[in-house]
Amino acid sequence: MAQKRKSTARKAPVKKKSGSNKNNTPKTNRSWKKKLLISGFKFAAAAITLLAIFILFVYLGLFGRLPNTSELSKIQHHTASEVFSSDGQLMGRYFVEHRLTIDNNAISQNVKDALIATEDSRFFEHSGLDFISLGRVIFRTVILGDHAQGGGSTISQQLAKNLYPRKKHGFLSMPVAKIKEIFVAARLEDVYSKDDILTFYLNTVPFGEDIYGIEMAAQRFFRKKSRNLNPPEAATLVGMLAANTAYNPRINPERSKKRRNIVLDRMQDQGFLSRKETIKWKKSPIQLKYRKIDHNTGIAPYFREKVRVQAEKILTDNYGDEYDLYSDGLRIYTTIDARLQKYAEEAVNIQMKKLQAEFEKHWKGREPWEKHPNVYLNAVRQSHRYQVMKKSGKSDETIFKQMEKKVHMSIFTHNGEKKVTMSPVDSVKHYLKQLNTGFLALDPANGHVLAWVGGINHKSFQYDHVTSQRPVGSTFKPIVYTAALMNGMEPCDFISNEQRTYDDYNNWSPANSNGNHEGYYTLKGGLANSVNTISAEVIMRTGIDEVIELAKEMGIDGDIPEVPSIALGTAELSLIDMVGAYTTFVNYGRPVEPIGLLRIEDRHGNILYQNEASPESRQVYDETVAHFIIEMMRGVVQHGTGKSLRTVYGVKSELAGKTGTTQDNADGWFIGYSPGLVAGAWVGNDQPSIRFRSTALGSGGHTALPVFARFMKKVEADRQFSNYTARSFYPIPEDINRRLACSDFSIEDPDKNLFEKFVDTFDRPDSTKLKRQQEREEKQQERKKKDHKNILQRMKDLFKKKN
Repeated sequence: MAQKRKSTARKAPVKKKSGSNKNNTPKTNRSWKKKLLISGFKFAAAAITLLAIFILFVYLGLFGRLPNTSELSKIQHHTASEVFSSDGQLMGRYFVEHRLTIDNNAISQNVKDALIATEDSRFFEHSGLDFISLGRVIFRTVILGDHAQGGGSTISQQLAKNLYPRKKHGFLSMPVAKIKEIFVAARLEDVYSKDDILTFYLNTVPFGEDIYGIEMAAQRFFRKKSRNLNPPEAATLVGMLAANTAYNPRINPERSKKRRNIVLDRMQDQGFLSRKETIKWKKSPIQLKYRKIDHNTGIAPYFREKVRVQAEKILTDNYGDEYDLYSDGLRIYTTIDARLQKYAEEAVNIQMKKLQAEFEKHWKGREPWEKHPNVYLNAVRQSHRYQVMKKSGKSDETIFKQMEKKVHMSIFTHNGEKKVTMSPVDSVKHYLKQLNTGFLALDPANGHVLAWVGGINHKSFQYDHVTSQRPVGSTFKPIVYTAALMNGMEPCDFISNEQRTYDDYNNWSPANSNGNHEGYYTLKGGLANSVNTISAEVIMRTGIDEVIELAKEMGIDGDIPEVPSIALGTAELSLIDMVGAYTTFVNYGRPVEPIGLLRIEDRHGNILYQNEASPESRQVYDETVAHFIIEMMRGVVQHGTGKSLRTVYGVKSELAGKTGTTQDNADGWFIGYSPGLVAGAWVGNDQPSIRFRSTALGSGGHTALPVFARFMKKVEADRQFSNYTARSFYPIPEDINRRLACSDFSIEDPDKNLFEKFVDTFDRPDSTKLKRQQEREEKQQERKKKDHKNILQRMKDLFKKKN
């Protein structure tokens, strides 16, 4: 028993020891927790240290230099320069970034309220970084899934991102960008007031569609200045900031409306709108008034390109590189009248749509280039697709096979841009068949360009047909006849209609388009009916040099060859040259130079350039000749090749003018004028070999004259432009009127009639026919001597160069 007790006594301590281990377990757990906590603190300290070092590296510029406060204080946004018409309409802009910078007071308070309510409700309380808003956004967006709260960046941080776009740094890109934006935002807050930051942000923020800033967005989507935006319009635009395309009211109207209503709710939450107002505005539809103005749209895009080149030259010549047309927010004022420009574009669109349908019907089942296949092949080789594949080393065979496969594309049509499935080669054919046009209207009193249409569509056809040079056809004939009148010929002088051969000019033998060479025409009859044989004989009697000299004095700058065929319009000149020259007729012998650019101002309204040119007062020919040529050109409209202005289109204004048609109907022209307006049109294809096969369809009277006629009808119907259409030509003095009293045509030689001879001689107080003829012959001899002398001088010059 004793032994057992002893044994039992020995076991007791063992049990006690066992109990002692259980009591030590909490101490062990506490030890591990302590170690874990210490490790956590160490890890956190290390992470904070690394973060601090990382932030320091960003601050020191290891990931790109941060802008200092001095640089931030000199921020200049790229601001588009604006072009205005004479009646104050915005025509278009020149820009790198499509943006307009405006002052704070020019921004609607509704926009500011919507922005603050949606993007940064504590904007006026923080200094660039809002920890409270950041925490709230993380909790509600990440944990609760409420995506209506917007991002965690303040407006100042977003401005920093807009001013200094993010750069790639691998997996560190986002943290580097965010830290940079925090530093820049803080510095912006030091440099600028809250109102300034708000203005900066609203001037820089992108709205998609390649536009920047609230002013540009307001004009694009609602056709109004941003100061005039109402709450739902402001909410619509601010709502777009979350996702430009997704919430674009033009592309996704329903999604845009839902987003707009979220912004309106946020405005109510922040006290910017009452509940009643919010309910009212949320029920309203989005009343979009979309208007896109870019390089290809807006008022007179071809003219704006001409002005751009001129303005750049003026700024460079006068200020060096001090001003940038694309980014300095300049204001350019022009002579264009937006209302007349609209009438011109409408006239062009109506006529060209009709004419294109006729052209395609005319060539149905055949290709217009069938006799000139290289025209088509060259067009294919000049296409963008061909050029890209050629540069990659592909053969012509491979390229053409590839280009014969149908793809989705958008093409120009006269009913608007159309989405089609078409092969690229068929697309080339489509564009190659399009007829094109140019139209120009001037004020002859001062040369101001009132309307300028350079083609049917600037996006698809950027070649300007107001400045391009094409054979002018019979529109040159009035210049020939004017030179003849200056040299002593009379409107009632008869000339045989016979077809002649001019040996001195390579046996040149001009014929009439109708094949009729009978009878005799007076000068005024030859011009009214555009008779080629008469015009050819007139220039031979007058002299080629005299005609060219007169053309230059009338303002034509283009090259005019020294050949007699210029009497039939073989000289290649521009529409602006010809319409400018016709101002001489309206002004009774005094030409004016076309003017398009009036003034350039900087963004503060300071004048950088002012066109102070006054209309030229030089007298090219006397008043008698002026009356003669005006009456002769009025005959074109009254009973000649331009009579459809009266008989078909019913134009009532006092008018004079001239049609023109070139070889094989490649070019159609008409230039006309009233006492207050000069306008002209050209119609053809960019490729002269692509044309109508018949003169009935391809003549200027059928192609170009209707553009002029439709334009004049619209101007006549608008009473505010009565100064261009309701005026009359000056009364003709009686003695001049008597010298115009004769018929256009005679089947027999009028010189056989002695009475007519007597009247003709009696009505010429200054000389007889014989004397006039002798004078003309003497002048021709003098010209031949002059030509011979010039040839000898050229030969001497060439000989000197060779030696």
